[in-house]
Amino acid sequence: MINYFDKVAINVAVIPISQEFGLTETQVGLILSSFFLSYAIMQPIGGSLADKFGSRKVILVSVVVWPLFTILTGTAWSFLSLIVIRFLFGIGEESYPSASSVAVAESFSQHERARAKSILTSATTIGSVLATLVAVSLSQHFGWQIMFVILGVLGLFLALLYAKFLHPTKAAESMATTKKDKLPLRSLLKISMLWKLMAIYFGISMVTWGMMSWMPSYMVKVRQLDMVSMGALATIPAVLSFVTVLITGWLLDKRMVGREKLLIVIGSFIGIIALYLLSKAPAVALVVFYQAIANIGLAAAVTTTLTMPLKYIDASSVGAASGLIYLGGQLAGVIAPTAMGFMIQQFNGSCDAAFWLLIIAVAIPFFIGMTIRTVPPATSEPASSVPVGN
Repeated sequence: MINYFDKVAINVAVIPISQEFGLTETQVGLILSSFFLSYAIMQPIGGSLADKFGSRKVILVSVVVWPLFTILTGTAWSFLSLIVIRFLFGIGEESYPSASSVAVAESFSQHERARAKSILTSATTIGSVLATLVAVSLSQHFGWQIMFVILGVLGLFLALLYAKFLHPTKAAESMATTKKDKLPLRSLLKISMLWKLMAIYFGISMVTWGMMSWMPSYMVKVRQLDMVSMGALATIPAVLSFVTVLITGWLLDKRMVGREKLLIVIGSFIGIIALYLLSKAPAVALVVFYQAIANIGLAAAVTTTLTMPLKYIDASSVGAASGLIYLGGQLAGVIAPTAMGFMIQQFNGSCDAAFWLLIIAVAIPFFIGMTIRTVPPATSEPASSVPVGN
């Protein structure tokens, strides 16, 4: 949740930042994308480090470094300084997503991991909306600079809690088997399912980061809401996403073993329809309603995508495998904010073309999801013996 506080606050802050620095929509998109560029490049590296050294050490380093760059964001004095700071921010935070998946693999048996991962993922849905509300409140009361300082200090406090309480229950056993069981990177790259999951996560993340980056500005500038109302309405889709993620985790462990692709395909289809209707919605209430429906479909698809490495990849290589999949999502984070900003600017403030970009992106998981083939794992077998399909 704190991770998303630091990551999402910039989406609210760019509204006063763009006014203060006189930025165009394209420049705003570049600021939002600069974080994801370094974040994407470093994802596989962070996952491999977590496999090698264990999740605890990598997570502790990450949760110390990223709050420091959150504080530095509040000291930015120009467009260029923001680009540089956000790029370095991405390097500091990059290890956390994959390392957190390794922590799940270190702490839970295979038939429990989907529920464990879904609880972890559900925190991002709540964190993203709380971040919007907190960022709006702090920026209005203290200014965007002080907002980043406060969030950074909160993150450093989190690091202290992690140092005391984070001890994955099977970490020692996992580390003991990693050296002999870990799949080399070249072997992971030969698993076609990983490439498909990477592409699926890219398509879903185009919507995630595109909407997260531009919906605050869209609701304020196009739909004429004040920032407080915008933040309050953002809670509705987030709450539904939270519930959907938890239900999806239960389904993946209990009812959908070997049939996970159905959740990806159906969820993506729901996302396509809902995003189209959102782009045509005549009223704010309908915008929120269709965004909530899109969030339900995409939350089911993304939870499934991020859980599959935990169920079908050797436990000693979960970090590297998850890093490759997260790489697809962060590449979307590089592309979506800048591409949407450019389209909005080119079409004189109209968001229609930007929404069509997102609709086309969701078609990627819809079609690729149909091609995934898995062999249902036997719960009595270790992860390393589970065969992987396409």
